[in-house]
Amino acid sequence: MKKRFYYILLLLVPAMTATQLSCTKVLDKPDLGAIPEGEVWTDVNLATAFLNRLYVDAMPGWARNTTSPAPVNASNASSESDESGGSGDMMYGQLTINSVNIWHYTTIRNLNLLLQRVPSAPFTQADKNSLTGQALFLRAWLYWQMVSVYGGVPLVLVPQELGSDLNTPRSKTSECIARIIKDLDDAAALLPNSWNNDNVGRITKGAAMAVKGRVLLHYASEQFDPTQSATGRWANAMTANKAALDTLVKYGKALMPDFANLWFVEGNSNTEAVMITRYNNPGRTHSRDAAVRPLDEAQNFTGGDQPTLAMVEAFPMKNGLAITAPGSGYNANAYWLNRDPRFGATIAWNGALWQLSGKGGRIQWCFIGSQQTGGTGTGFYCRKGINEAYKPNETEISGTDWIEIRLAEVMMNYAEAANETGNTAAAYEVIRALRKRAGIEPGAGDTYGLAAGLSKTGMRAAILLERRLEFAFEGKRAQDLRRRKLYGDLNGTRRKGYRISLTGFGGDKNAFYAAYAAGSVNLNTNYSTYFTDAVIDLDLTNTINFRDNYYFAAIPMTHLEKNPKLQQTLGWDGGTFDPLQ
Repeated sequence: MKKRFYYILLLLVPAMTATQLSCTKVLDKPDLGAIPEGEVWTDVNLATAFLNRLYVDAMPGWARNTTSPAPVNASNASSESDESGGSGDMMYGQLTINSVNIWHYTTIRNLNLLLQRVPSAPFTQADKNSLTGQALFLRAWLYWQMVSVYGGVPLVLVPQELGSDLNTPRSKTSECIARIIKDLDDAAALLPNSWNNDNVGRITKGAAMAVKGRVLLHYASEQFDPTQSATGRWANAMTANKAALDTLVKYGKALMPDFANLWFVEGNSNTEAVMITRYNNPGRTHSRDAAVRPLDEAQNFTGGDQPTLAMVEAFPMKNGLAITAPGSGYNANAYWLNRDPRFGATIAWNGALWQLSGKGGRIQWCFIGSQQTGGTGTGFYCRKGINEAYKPNETEISGTDWIEIRLAEVMMNYAEAANETGNTAAAYEVIRALRKRAGIEPGAGDTYGLAAGLSKTGMRAAILLERRLEFAFEGKRAQDLRRRKLYGDLNGTRRKGYRISLTGFGGDKNAFYAAYAAGSVNLNTNYSTYFTDAVIDLDLTNTINFRDNYYFAAIPMTHLEKNPKLQQTLGWDGGTFDPLQ
């Protein structure tokens, strides 16, 4: 049976206890909204259903999601980086104080209510531990979503009641981080190391530890410590990520052997998935497949996550060398040949084999005027996480799970923190492991294309590149640009793509298709005979102009008006709150 654990109360959700999993369905219960609140905390099944609803409200998901609330911190960040094109107030220096509104206090209040009521509920201690551990994690996760954007926010740890003083000031960022880490530590102490397949998607001890490692990695980075003078932050990040990695590996986590298809292995069979949000058709679905696939193989959506030329050129060759490195073997007239295998798993180019809708031998054409409608604006499409078997009418009701944290990220988080504390050797080991899994050739000395003797600075660049490749279109690139304060490197530039024109056969596409089908066209050796790839700007009217105050966003006016105790963030009009404290 597939995906029995859903987060939506209107779906079939098994009632979970720590000692036994029953097949009780939420649809067998009355509407929770019609049940007196007190009854929820007398029935573990209802309390679990209450928690399930909070998973929906709190957990991240695919960028485009049609059957549940807007996901938190999802994969829709590619246009806020150099991965894909797309306009945006943030990239063009046009944010206002009302542009960024991430305010999770309704969900936090419900989590606080659960945390307040469960200890006195007539449940077994095991059930209390399980419910409490999951709720503590979700609260920490939501606070981190806000703190990573605003710095310190009001810390509300009890369910506020009408008639009480609801106006809470912002806590220092350091106080918020301390609370997030405490909640994650407390959650990890209460959570199991794994769930059975029916409940995969619930948070485990290892997932809580992995998020702790991510938080501390960000807190050590330049966004929160611009001068890199804070004592012990990188060491704390290294310790936390090593502990998370050791725990996850101890209880069965490992890199999946197939990078391209790891998104389509579900349940405990996916040894790499650490923190996931589950989807299923029928039930909770998303439309990311439709948004990313070309329009002729999709339905009602198109244009998402189209790779930039910089993203295409970032991938090394199969020997691990950059395309600009001497001896790399790069052929600009057949740029797809002998590349890092992650290139072909992530990007579809003009002439690529992409067997969408189960069409054997289907070739993706990206040139202007091709018979495939809804062309790409960059000359490329994203392949990552796209289920080729879906028919067009299935693409907007996809059931592919979102993986927020993979073991690969925990490994890279550890490698980065280790490098910053002087242990560059550990970073080498991690990157070699990921490149080996990717299919890059080991080369002499099993270097996988990495230069020997890298300094801390050189290894830092290698780590950021590896993250860019491994986690492309997973929402991580924008996070990395923010936390390491690298957006400034993009300022004054415009993202680029290809405008591809058919020049062979006099531009007659039907003649070209016929010749290609007959086998007389070899793009690997004669691509430029048939096509011209002109470099174009994707940012048509603006250059990138990320402003320094954007690293910590303004609190929107609606919240300032409701709560006079809130201070605006420094760097914004009237701002007095220092997010670095």
